[in-house]
Amino acid sequence: MRIGGLLVLTVLFELNLSHYSSAQIVSRKSIHIETPYSDLSRLGKYLYDSLYYDSAINQQEHEFVTFQYKSDSLNVESYLCQSKNLHEKKWPVIFYNRGGTGNYGKLTNEIFPYFYELAREGFIVLGTNYRFVNENGKYDEIGGADVQDVINLIELVKKWPQVDTTNLFMMGLSRGGLMTYSTARKLDFNAVAVVSGVSNSIKQYEYRPIFLEGWNDLSEDENYLGLSNVLPDFEEKKEKYLLDRSPTEWAEEIKSPVLILHSRQDGFVPVSQAFLMAESLENSNASYQLKVYNKKSHALPSWNFDSTEEIITWFKQHLAE
Repeated sequence: MRIGGLLVLTVLFELNLSHYSSAQIVSRKSIHIETPYSDLSRLGKYLYDSLYYDSAINQQEHEFVTFQYKSDSLNVESYLCQSKNLHEKKWPVIFYNRGGTGNYGKLTNEIFPYFYELAREGFIVLGTNYRFVNENGKYDEIGGADVQDVINLIELVKKWPQVDTTNLFMMGLSRGGLMTYSTARKLDFNAVAVVSGVSNSIKQYEYRPIFLEGWNDLSEDENYLGLSNVLPDFEEKKEKYLLDRSPTEWAEEIKSPVLILHSRQDGFVPVSQAFLMAESLENSNASYQLKVYNKKSHALPSWNFDSTEEIITWFKQHLAE
């Protein structure tokens, strides 16, 4: 095994997107973050320290943008961070797949400081909220139709004139790891990275059956019905549903180099998920690296881990000239 607010939307961005029909870009706006660190959510304070957060929201070189795009017949929200100097070159892209389920863990403006951390290394960074949010949150398929939202976003972005289509990367956290593997099963990337990702839903849902059964002890917006109540004919098709959500079972179909980062003390997605995926990639003679941290964490925030540095290094190693 190899271990290894508000700002006017800039004219440039307006021009870059205006030629797309309303069937693709539905709406867009630029965001200026004014939320003080003290008012961040518990997750936001876990991800960032106050010094980095303040520097990120006050920087002037990159812009934060949200837009809605068409995915099948649905309007899906996306978050984007990019340089204000897009005219300088064509830019490599990092597609980010969020974690969580339904409205729990959905992308908000609090993601922008992290996107900036990646974008300042020379990338356009963006991610989708998938279709299962807001009133649809409790119906999340966790690796079903939502994968198409990722694919549709990629196909849209590849048409943007500022994008270097020879340098496309993808990463995901937790559930987003599953989304990353599932997308890389269908599309090729220069490289992908998975942080604390689910790689085998059969074993993960034995460990945490709540994702099959659902929960009702959070807010109404964050409660979830569970896969067994969302997917049709679940009992009859359970094996197929879970196999489709278990990348360890089809690792040979992933052709992109994979970086896996995980904590040995992750209480949400056990480190065995990383080991199982590494083993499957090894058996497929795939290109991958695995790094396991001994400090307890799930998201591996960069103020306490070198996770972002590892991801950027991995992606830059796989940049096409």
